[in-house]
Amino acid sequence: MPLRLDRDIIVSQKFRNIFSKKPDVIIKKETQILLLSSKNIITVGDVVTDTALKLGIVPKLAVIDLKTKREIPKEVQQDKFDKVIRVNNPPGTITKELWESVEDAIKSNGNVLIIVEGEEDLASLPAIYFSPKGSIILYGIPDEGIAVIESGDSVKTEIEKYIKEMGGGAS
Repeated sequence: MPLRLDRDIIVSQKFRNIFSKKPDVIIKKETQILLLSSKNIITVGDVVTDTALKLGIVPKLAVIDLKTKREIPKEVQQDKFDKVIRVNNPPGTITKELWESVEDAIKSNGNVLIIVEGEEDLASLPAIYFSPKGSIILYGIPDEGIAVIESGDSVKTEIEKYIKEMGGGAS
């Protein structure tokens, strides 16, 4: 049974440091996303979502906050998605609402856009956790490139461990 959040989680600096470590694979050229287009794609972040859309890839799930670098307004083609959901998620937090919305979006038919009021950065955790094995989760690393995570048992187990360590979860 998937991990459920029984409350919002405020992510401590210790865990922010863990989650901000660079992944093994970083795309430096935007067009390299096309190499992954045969996979189930999930994007977290406005720029990486916009980049995928401009390359003709509509992610199964995209999570954005209509800002880039936490301030600069960013427009994303919302009409490319079958469904648009709005959620609240303050900075440094994983709300129960965000967690459940990501789970529902991944289970749903069609492509879903989640627009976050607050900050979407930590949405990569439920996106990885709930994604089907073999899915590719893309998120931006400002001024570096695009992080690439392939969903699998080990990364899902690691996320579940961290969520429980932060005091969240009711399996």
